Amino acid sequence: MVAAVQTANDAIEGSPAVKGIAQAIDGALKEVTGDAFALDVDLGLSSPTFQSILRNIRLLLSGPSMKLYEPRRNGLGMNNLLYIAILIEQFRKRAAEGRAAGELILIEEPEAHLHPQLQTVLLEALRGLPFQSIVTTHSTQVTSKAPLASFVMLTNTGTSEPSVSTIASNTALAPGDVADLERYLDATKSNLLFARKVMLVEGAAEVFLLPGLIKSAMGIDLDRAGISVVAIHGVHFGPYSRLFSKIGLPKRCAIVADADQSPPDAELVIDEDDAEPDLPVKEDLAALEGDFVKVFFGATTFEREITLDGNVGMLEKAAREIGAPRIANKLAIADIVGVDEALKKSVLNTAKRFGKARFAQLAAENIPAKAEVPDYVRKAVEWLQA
Repeated sequence: MVAAVQTANDAIEGSPAVKGIAQAIDGALKEVTGDAFALDVDLGLSSPTFQSILRNIRLLLSGPSMKLYEPRRNGLGMNNLLYIAILIEQFRKRAAEGRAAGELILIEEPEAHLHPQLQTVLLEALRGLPFQSIVTTHSTQVTSKAPLASFVMLTNTGTSEPSVSTIASNTALAPGDVADLERYLDATKSNLLFARKVMLVEGAAEVFLLPGLIKSAMGIDLDRAGISVVAIHGVHFGPYSRLFSKIGLPKRCAIVADADQSPPDAELVIDEDDAEPDLPVKEDLAALEGDFVKVFFGATTFEREITLDGNVGMLEKAAREIGAPRIANKLAIADIVGVDEALKKSVLNTAKRFGKARFAQLAAENIPAKAEVPDYVRKAVEWLQA
């Protein structure tokens, strides 16, 4: 093999084109360095020893659109995966030889430049290895797939050192709470693990509308203030609220809820064969309060609460766009005469008929320059910022 490479080297070095390029580079270098620092330049190939051939072996990849290409033509995320795969194979061989005891793979933010689905695949691969890996991450995609028992959570509390906690050390969480959280903390809701402060709400309508209304009415950008609005899509606030404590996540969590405490998808259905149907027991949200958790109730429901004089134009445009001209006309009149309880009820019923989330989404496109927020929402924001 070495003799064959030497023969090829000699042929390339003797090429007139290669010699001409070498002379041009040599002249240009001497021009910019001067005689005192000049070096002679020639183009050649490294000596064909076995060691140099080995050093110059390149990893080549193939895919559906290209064959035998070098990793430098990949994105950073895929090359990070390639490097991790090489380390894993090295560890696997050491483990097979009984030489991997006490060794760890430490990976900093594997999500960097990586497709969300690949993040999940990588996490599952790491969990299946016969040795331990420790991963630092800011990815909600990663946290949504990892078991809560594997979390070590670092929380910035404003001191020189972060607060460190684990799910196992949080004695307020019952096994049922942990199971609930693992099911519900998807790539959206697990944002509460990273937020500086959290506002828990019931559904999508609040998520669509509250950030814009608060920014318009109070001049506060929730993202810049480190406040995340997280919908739990229900009224089961207990498991989420018990995450926040001195031994859990020591950061503020405001629960912003309707007065009726009925799940948005719940409906009272009377079974003719059951004279006394089972009814859900409403959670005592006030009992969830503590140093890091506070509850803020509206007087009725969210849609009624945001039907305020300053928001009438926004609601009117949403009603027209969604295909509800009669309520839109009522809202147009209210822009002159003001809002009453009958109009609040009509807005709620319209949102129910057309879908609360869809109605809120359209309303969010038309938030006025000077909107109004209900008093209980304002108090929640002020408490979170205190």
